[in-house]
Amino acid sequence: MKTQLLESLLYEEESPTLDFKKEQYPFSKASEEEKSELVKDILGFANAWRRSDAYILIGVEEVRGGKSEVIGIQNHLDDHTLQQFINSLTNQPVRFHYEAATIEGKQVGVIRIEQQTRPIYLKKKYGKLDKDKVYVRRGSSTDPQKPATLDEIAQMRVEPEDIDANLAVVFSNPDTKELIGSHLSIEAELCNLPPSYSIPSLPDLPRNSYILDSISAYRTNHQYYRELAHYIYVRNLFRPVQLSISNVGRVAARNVRVEFSVNSLMQIEMLQKENLPQMPEKQSLGLELNLNRMRFTKTPGNVCINQTTDQLTIEIDCGDLQPGRRIFSDVFYIGKKTENCDNIVGAVYADNLSCPSELNLTISASLSKSSLTVEDLMSWGECDRR
Repeated sequence: MKTQLLESLLYEEESPTLDFKKEQYPFSKASEEEKSELVKDILGFANAWRRSDAYILIGVEEVRGGKSEVIGIQNHLDDHTLQQFINSLTNQPVRFHYEAATIEGKQVGVIRIEQQTRPIYLKKKYGKLDKDKVYVRRGSSTDPQKPATLDEIAQMRVEPEDIDANLAVVFSNPDTKELIGSHLSIEAELCNLPPSYSIPSLPDLPRNSYILDSISAYRTNHQYYRELAHYIYVRNLFRPVQLSISNVGRVAARNVRVEFSVNSLMQIEMLQKENLPQMPEKQSLGLELNLNRMRFTKTPGNVCINQTTDQLTIEIDCGDLQPGRRIFSDVFYIGKKTENCDNIVGAVYADNLSCPSELNLTISASLSKSSLTVEDLMSWGECDRR
């Protein structure tokens, strides 16, 4: 099973397609009462109405509103033994699998329950579960005291029509998560910089007479003033932006991906957070490692910006989205050099979308203008004692 899929599930909440268990189910040498908890959970998922596989992650503790914590387990269930056990109890075979997996260096158990013909029920009483009762997961739990009603059972016998996922993408406030809508208006300052050739290089800083200082590993950053000009330009023009991606339909959306592009003629620039310039230093070791610019794993909402001579392309991986679920993209930054309103066209993709869903966003800016001279840069440099 793909580790990337399992890691993305850690960012989701319990639902009709996902459950977290901190500890392994009791099985070997366990009583019928104890093992019936496992039976209940598998049947609950098997009978739940859904458009994607369901997962039980064992050895993971749910953290609502954040990334669930991987605890790990010491022992695994045997898939063949487990299937024989479950299917000896039910009116028809249950399509599921148990797999061992490693997440964050720890062992976890994964029970994957496929979509299948329903209803599925016990042929005889087992533990705390009754014969002929249809147990179904509703929301984030399966209540054995509330089996499926006759109407629900009748609906299970009807194969659902093929329905496309329905996804909504809008701008949101990066600080408050408040939804803004499909139009983004930003206020910024467009700073006119002196030509690069007119900006002087930083001369070597004076050294004292100590021998140790003369062999110091620190090196003068001769590009300091040019980097400072770029830093000021970006800081004044670029503003943080975030997108909200939500499933507003009745079926789960699998492997959701948002893509849109910006033509270079629009004079819109975009940067990932890790690519924002930092305040430059006059001296450095020359071999510094900027961990902020390194991404070790991809999580739902991950933003990737690619630039060519003609356009910018923005790609956002969202993972799976259950009905009603919303995720927010990573924060990225937009700099707009004109005040006119530009239309951004893109598409939303999902494995169970028969065709990509069209995406339309608009961006306008209110700009103040300023100028930066070489003397201003030198003055900034005098204030910077690093």
